[in-house]
Amino acid sequence: MLFVYPAIVYDKTEDEPFVIVVPDVNIVAEGDTLEDAVIDAKSQLKIYLQCVNKFDANLPKPTNFEDFKVKYPDNTMMFIDASIQNDEDDDITIIF
Repeated sequence: MLFVYPAIVYDKTEDEPFVIVVPDVNIVAEGDTLEDAVIDAKSQLKIYLQCVNKFDANLPKPTNFEDFKVKYPDNTMMFIDASIQNDEDDDITIIF
């Protein structure tokens, strides 16, 4: 199943990498290039989805994009997606 969430993109500065924030699932990803940041965000989203699936937790509903634009009007936005299989049995270890 494919899951898609809106995200905020913060451009790279002299001192900071590109940063992508997916507020609905509390993901913060970064990379030296925008492509690296997107890959990191997708990877984190997939791990998050796998954990939710494995532990039968509640998955937050994605914010409607129009509502997202109102909430973050001055930010660059994009969508981050990831897919998992319902029967996916990845080896997930949770360390506290």
